[in-house]
Amino acid sequence: MKKIKKIGLSIFLFTSLFLGVLSPHGLAMDDGIIAVVNDEVITLKDLHDYIRQTYIGLVAEGVRGPQLKDIMLDLEKNGINKLIEDKIILTKANEIGMEVRDKLIDQRVARVKSRYASEQDFLNSLIEHGATVTDLRNKILEQLKIKYVIDHEVKAKIFVNPQEVTDFYEQNKKDFLRKERVNVDSIYIMTDNDKAGAEKKAKEALSFLQEGKDFKTISEQYSDTPSVGIVEKGQFLPEIEDVIFALEEGQISSLVEVESGYYIFKPIGKIPASIASLREVNDTVFNLLYKNKFRQRFTNWLDKLKKQAYIEIKH
Repeated sequence: MKKIKKIGLSIFLFTSLFLGVLSPHGLAMDDGIIAVVNDEVITLKDLHDYIRQTYIGLVAEGVRGPQLKDIMLDLEKNGINKLIEDKIILTKANEIGMEVRDKLIDQRVARVKSRYASEQDFLNSLIEHGATVTDLRNKILEQLKIKYVIDHEVKAKIFVNPQEVTDFYEQNKKDFLRKERVNVDSIYIMTDNDKAGAEKKAKEALSFLQEGKDFKTISEQYSDTPSVGIVEKGQFLPEIEDVIFALEEGQISSLVEVESGYYIFKPIGKIPASIASLREVNDTVFNLLYKNKFRQRFTNWLDKLKKQAYIEIKH
């Protein structure tokens, strides 16, 4: 029977642990029991290590900036619950004999190392965050075990049949409206620190086009980039779209100045707004239904594991 109590650890303590303001060896409370899961005791040190190793794993994988900050802020609020959930899932993995070959861990570590200029840079990064290669390997081991048991227990039991895809499409056709589009040939001449020179070059290209020269030939001679191709309303800057969608098919625009250069456009085909066909969006609908089923099945599976476990969170 599951038993749950609330925990009263302050966000200040979590933040201090995350930022490294408090050394894990200097915390008098480190050995304090904060939760019990089945027959396993979880101490404050366990929670600190979990947050620290999660942070190290994310940094090693190249997660940075706002994404890293958001994940760590979520751990400040929900770290104990996430740790408990991981413990429960790992228990299930061990019960069914889930194993991870060392070769797979080696491959993941090698992939992490490849993000750094040298192995020494990789080791220095770990040291900087108070970790070792062993810490990283242990985290990877747990991550892979969790992934594999979820694949086995949840993902392998999800099935989306073709009729479900068709039904969803028919019931939500309005969500698959494709805006008006134009297939556009274009010439783009970069300013590149010489606005006057770029403008002169663009005007020269335009004059040739106005004389009836072949657009593709002039593009090959003057353009710094390939043609923009199919443009959908809302995809480009308004000053560009206003020109493109106002042109008739085959009509050549005047020069369109943007911050970094000059454009010349020629629509070669217009595609009116329409509902995308089921064939066109089949994969999108399938993936959406699959994700929804996974989310629901995973929640139910995890809730079942929690109900079967003994969980006590200390005040």
